[in-house]
Amino acid sequence: MTTHVLFDGVPGVIVRSRDVVIEGVGLDEVVRAAVRAAESADRIELCGGMPVEVAARVREAISSDVDVRVNRYGFESLEQVAAYKAAFATGEAGDAAFFYSAAESTPLERHDGVLVAGIADENDLAARVREAHARGAGIVELYGGLGISAAAVARAACAHELPVGFID
Repeated sequence: MTTHVLFDGVPGVIVRSRDVVIEGVGLDEVVRAAVRAAESADRIELCGGMPVEVAARVREAISSDVDVRVNRYGFESLEQVAAYKAAFATGEAGDAAFFYSAAESTPLERHDGVLVAGIADENDLAARVREAHARGAGIVELYGGLGISAAAVARAACAHELPVGFID
C-alpha cells in the first residue's frame, strides 16, 4: 500500500519512500494535491490540523478506490491540541513531529517547522519521540501504518506531555 500524507505547510515533498510520501501544501491547494496524489497512492492521510470541510472536499474529489483518512487525537490530548493551536496562531508553537512506518528507521530531520522520521519498531518510535520532545516539538502525528498502539507508545515516551495524533 502506498500512502500520501498531506499537511498544511511549506509546499514540497519532505519524504519520498517506497511506501510513503509526505508533502506540504497550501490549504487552498489540498484538494488538487490529493487528486494528483491519488493517481499513485492507495491511501491519502491528512494532517490533524486539516479542517473537516477540506477533508470532505478531498473525499468528494477523488476515486472511492482511494482511502481518505484524517489524523485525529484521543480525548486525553484535546487540551494539549488546543494549546498547540493557540501557540501556532501566534508563531510560538514548537515543531510538529511526523513519524511514519518504515522498513528501517531514519534519523529525525527538520524541514521548515516539521520534524520527520521513519520508524521501524516501537523502541525506535519511543526514542524518536523523546528526541523530538527534547528538541522542542509541540505535537506528534503518526502516519503510514502507525496507529493506536503506536500512539500509546508515543504518549508514554513523552510522559504524556505532547498531544499525539494517529490514523485509526
